[in-house]
Amino acid sequence: MQAFDNFYFHFFQPQYRIATAFLVAAILNFYTIPVIIRIARAKKLYDFPDERKNHGSKVPTLGGIGIFLTISIVCLTFINTCGLNSSGVSGSLTSLPPIIAGFTIILFIGIKDDLLNISAWKKLLAEIAALFVLIVVGDVRLNSMQGMFYITHISYLQSVALSLFAGIVIVNSFNLIDGIDGLAASITMLGSLVFGTYFLYTFEWEYAVLAFTILGATIPFFLYNAFGHTNKIFMGDTGSLILGFAMTVLVFRFNTMNGMQNINIHFTAGPAFSFAVIILPMFDTLRVFCIRIFRGGSPFKADRRHIHHILLDLGFTHLRATLLLILINIGFIAFAYYFNYLGNSVLVYIMLAVAASLSWLAIWLRRRKLVALAAAEKEM
Repeated sequence: MQAFDNFYFHFFQPQYRIATAFLVAAILNFYTIPVIIRIARAKKLYDFPDERKNHGSKVPTLGGIGIFLTISIVCLTFINTCGLNSSGVSGSLTSLPPIIAGFTIILFIGIKDDLLNISAWKKLLAEIAALFVLIVVGDVRLNSMQGMFYITHISYLQSVALSLFAGIVIVNSFNLIDGIDGLAASITMLGSLVFGTYFLYTFEWEYAVLAFTILGATIPFFLYNAFGHTNKIFMGDTGSLILGFAMTVLVFRFNTMNGMQNINIHFTAGPAFSFAVIILPMFDTLRVFCIRIFRGGSPFKADRRHIHHILLDLGFTHLRATLLLILINIGFIAFAYYFNYLGNSVLVYIMLAVAASLSWLAIWLRRRKLVALAAAEKEM
């Protein structure tokens, strides 16, 4: 009996729960994905190639279902939803039910979009509904600008409006960046690791469990997606929207924690640092939308202007393009960490300028390559 009590005591210590949740999530989704692949093949639920997509054969989709199931099951099992954390802060995930409810709304609209290709406006309305549950019911939101653009305190209604707008941008940016193997999953893995580590060091145990559960659930998908041959799978809009929603939760909580006074790690430019963590999908979406609007088109009309399309045109493979983009993203995170003292506005301006310069360089290199290819064809 004493041995059991000791096991029970140690197992339910926060560090053990975090590690166990990570491992269970990784193992669970590793065995869930092949089941989804078999079902997708049996029901002919494929992502078929076309002139805009980068794969040459039909690939099973709906990998996001495995991510959703894994995150939901593991979080409901390992996360404490009441009480205080070891710092006396109300860090338990009392908002877990609204978070899971938001995930569920995203799941259904994602599946419908993967199977029926619904309009962008219907998808947007579902995203707003999911974010409304998260922000208003779950009270997971951006409650302060923390000096971003020289604004500090905001009212509750301003907080809800800001959080809703930010959530829509983050969710859709992950949906739009999911264009090559492993990219959206890699960004999620990186973000979950960064925010999860922050929650660990600030004793925000339950959100650390959430972050490392997301990390554990995403790793198996990344392996099947990037390295799978007979068992290759895509996450579809279901997965990319779920990952975007997951990162929205982590970004909101990170900024809320960073705004508190009684934590042992505080970023002078918290919002700018969180922006650096997800700068790749955020900036690429902003850049592509601006180009589409400037050219008189719809910002939601799909094309091949994303940065990953440009790298593919330059001759990169999916895996090398993903690796390069993740390394660049890590560079932005390191920059925001070491130059945090510059403040939110200065940091954001610098990162936007650097991101724009790198994008322009890639576009210029692609244009130069196309000109060289055209000249070579004329000589032939």
